[in-house]
Amino acid sequence: MAHLRLTILGLLFTPSAFAATSNGQNLATTFVALLVVIGVIFGLAWVLKRMQVPSLMGAKSGLKVVSQIPLGQKERVVVLDVNGEQVLVGVTPHQITLLKTLDTPIAAPEQGPSFSSQLNQILRKNDAS
Repeated sequence: MAHLRLTILGLLFTPSAFAATSNGQNLATTFVALLVVIGVIFGLAWVLKRMQVPSLMGAKSGLKVVSQIPLGQKERVVVLDVNGEQVLVGVTPHQITLLKTLDTPIAAPEQGPSFSSQLNQILRKNDAS
């Protein structure tokens, strides 16, 4: 009689055990799909940034920021190159003011190493350790 009760209880709870496994698999599949979608979004953003298409980046052709220095939280001085002519402007949250047209253009500062090269150096150091 005791064996019969255990068998009946086992059969009653068996479907719920299978349902839990199925739900766990569905949750894992959904999570992986979400990670893939987020990865694709970041990948496309990276490709567009690397391509530096002026119309996609919001910049006009012939207009680029040569250098900028922050003066406060939201204020800065910016050197712009406008069709080969450089101008110095002050930028605040409420206005942009022309400070001076530069007679002698300044060279654009050299950019440091890219994020990918820095990450590769860190990974190589960790592999050597």
